[in-house]
Amino acid sequence: MFCNLLTIIALVGQTGLVRGTVADSASGEAVAGASIVLVGGAAGVSTGENGAFVLGPLAAGACRLAVSHIAFEPETVAVDVPANGVAKVAFRLRVKVIPVQGVDVTSRRGEEKVSVREISSEQLSRNAGGFAQDPVRSLSFLPGVGTSSRGEWSGTYAVRGGETDESSVWFGNTELLWPYHLLGFSSVINPDIVDKVSFYPSVFPSRYGGVLSSVAVMKPKKLAHGEGFWAYDPMNMKGAYVGNLGDIDFLASYRRTFYYVIFGPMGAGTNSRPSYSDLTGQVSLPVYGPHRLRVSVVNGTDHIVSDLLGVTEEMSESGTSMSADVESNFGSTQSDLTLYSSSHDFTLTPSVWWGTALTRQQEYGLRWDVTSALTDELELDCGAEYGRAGFAGNLLSPVKLERADNTAALYAALGIRPVKWAGLDLGVRYEDVRWAMDKTVQPRAVLSLFLGDHLTVKAGYRRHYQDSYSFLRNSCASFVFDQQYDDYRLFESGALGAKRADHYSVSAEFKLSRNLKGSLEGYVKSYSELPTWQTDAQGGIINVGNQGLGTARGVELVLEHAPIAGFSGWLTYALASCRKQQGTDTMMYWDTYDRRHSLNFVLAKTFGPDWSMTATFHLNTGAPYTPLLYTQTPNGVGGADLNHGHSPFVIVGEKNSARVPLYHRLDIKLSRELPNLPLHPHMYIEILNVYNRQNAYNLIQFEDRDGEIVTGQSTGIAFIPLIGIGGRF
Repeated sequence: MFCNLLTIIALVGQTGLVRGTVADSASGEAVAGASIVLVGGAAGVSTGENGAFVLGPLAAGACRLAVSHIAFEPETVAVDVPANGVAKVAFRLRVKVIPVQGVDVTSRRGEEKVSVREISSEQLSRNAGGFAQDPVRSLSFLPGVGTSSRGEWSGTYAVRGGETDESSVWFGNTELLWPYHLLGFSSVINPDIVDKVSFYPSVFPSRYGGVLSSVAVMKPKKLAHGEGFWAYDPMNMKGAYVGNLGDIDFLASYRRTFYYVIFGPMGAGTNSRPSYSDLTGQVSLPVYGPHRLRVSVVNGTDHIVSDLLGVTEEMSESGTSMSADVESNFGSTQSDLTLYSSSHDFTLTPSVWWGTALTRQQEYGLRWDVTSALTDELELDCGAEYGRAGFAGNLLSPVKLERADNTAALYAALGIRPVKWAGLDLGVRYEDVRWAMDKTVQPRAVLSLFLGDHLTVKAGYRRHYQDSYSFLRNSCASFVFDQQYDDYRLFESGALGAKRADHYSVSAEFKLSRNLKGSLEGYVKSYSELPTWQTDAQGGIINVGNQGLGTARGVELVLEHAPIAGFSGWLTYALASCRKQQGTDTMMYWDTYDRRHSLNFVLAKTFGPDWSMTATFHLNTGAPYTPLLYTQTPNGVGGADLNHGHSPFVIVGEKNSARVPLYHRLDIKLSRELPNLPLHPHMYIEILNVYNRQNAYNLIQFEDRDGEIVTGQSTGIAFIPLIGIGGRF
């Protein structure tokens, strides 16, 4: 008896884990978002995009687990949890059937109204090559998305031949006026609080306006049971918690980025002390009946002190976006009433011109959106927005510039599904474009054909407008580093109107097998009313107008493979070209972000319950540039050597007739979970640019002091090994 008592005492306190999957019993497809709870206990967890979950630690011994999902019948199974071990279980759920006489419970509306690409929270955490684990940087894995001219060190991006200021980033219902840290290294959003990223590359919904190229929406994470996340590596330190207290949902995140450990700010300066941090908070609570109040705050703060060219310069930048939403759910009708405010501040001391340069942008207003399912065949989405956008600063002259404009918009969209195999979405947006005296009408139409269970074909069109001073969406530091001086001078004069782009898109979404799906899309983006101007002999700007035009076109392919035997992956390919006439150049030329061929490949593999590995490969043809052919010194008094090193006759080739060399890079990430330890840690090793290829992003040719043509280049990310640790609690 005494020995039995000792055995019982030894077993008390021993724990184990339960690892498993949840799938559709009919199709075998993974079920994401299913809830698994311990019957009679407080432990619980939700499945990821691949239907997998890990629950524990649980007390060793027999227990019962219950799984539930809104679309499936619930199920309960008995599990024997081994001491210091892992029990495995596989749930196979049956689709829930709701027998209501005389009512077709399957909605006939066209849910798939627009072209949208999604990146799950699991992909955000596993993808190799993120190195700052940033949701905005993850967009580079998508076709048609190119890095800015500053190269891979900047997370700013351009879409389908557009500029970096032609896209907007949202966190839930909050648009981020400045979504990046200084110089665009990374965004201010921690991926641990993001459920998924929805990316609209062209014909995005009518509720979004003011941009020409794309909209990215970060959906805040919401968990049935509270969970915290933490991580530390040489690039960043972060912590987050997502949870609830009864009917109150909340999330909080704090992150510090210290990429100066690797290379210092922009690789320059002898005394670099950067400090980057971001803070995000959100709380949602019931207020009365069907109404809920949600308050969100997103803040990013940056500070750099650096010695450049023997002068100590100090740069500070901060951005804060806040919103308060009243969400109302009346069954078939939902509404959102949002009060928003965003600000962006930049300080440079000393500036290149005088003591301190200061800028401040601020936007605030009220937005209202209503979505209603009128019938099983009709869905209405409409809304209105009114606000004010202001700018104050002395960036390029000692005189303080102040400007403020009202912003207003009305929009409506109607989704129609008259027959089971076809859907039509019609929309229109009326907008008073900010910073421009233009009131515009923006029509939109998308036709969807549902050809069986394996093929959907879509055709879409939308007109977009955006102010010509949209470079203000970039960091104010870009005015200095990207030499946007003429843009700022035009903004001072207020001489330009809104630029326009018409999007045409045709796509096919197909399912090749139970585990393989893909999409193929062709698009044409027709630009018009782009800003143009000339410079006189004294450097003054003349003949200002919106006479520019251009065209971007391409084909994009995406293939995604669901997990089988631990393997999963996806491949994207884009073939694109772009030509524009804008700025001071009157010639048609390839855009900076036109890379023609672009290929991304991601392969992930899990080894047992604890190990996982991800490899990513990028390949694209280089961006165009204008070559210098030779210099010619005039014949005259003083001979041929008179102007050596500063020849007035530099002979250039055809505009953008040459291209940067082929780019390719391989990144690998290896991770191991240690679920039996406190805080459930996982260790990871990430290697960027495994074979250490020197990738040139831009080539710059110039005449040296001896009159010779010299080629300089901006290179991409070099070989960088990272070792980090993270976990959850």
